[in-house]
Amino acid sequence: MLSEVSLQNPAIVRMLYWQLGITAGFAVIAGFISGEHGAVSATLGGLTNVFASLIYVFVANFGLIHSTGAGLWPILRAEIVKLVFIAVQLGVIIKFYDALVVPALVTTFLVTLLAWRAALFYRVNADTKQHN
Repeated sequence: MLSEVSLQNPAIVRMLYWQLGITAGFAVIAGFISGEHGAVSATLGGLTNVFASLIYVFVANFGLIHSTGAGLWPILRAEIVKLVFIAVQLGVIIKFYDALVVPALVTTFLVTLLAWRAALFYRVNADTKQHN
């Protein structure tokens, strides 16, 4: 399972597509509710997780390729890099985007964050049903 962290893994690609779809949907909804700044804020919230997920995959894949075994350290390091990347992105957005619509940003951010985990559970449940 640990060695399957790459963009060639269909579950990872599915997770990224889910995040992009959720981002687009929430951007449209926020655009109708709060105007263009709401749409931009929702897009920034969703893309924060999309980019962080890509960073996670690349760092984890690099670590797993260059490690001697399938230990958890490459995955833990990738998660730490992802969290730092998210913190930096959100800090830059909050500091420099004056017309930020915080509810749109936070809602889209949290839903795309949960989508990452939900897609993992979807894969586990689908695999379990196929084997039964």
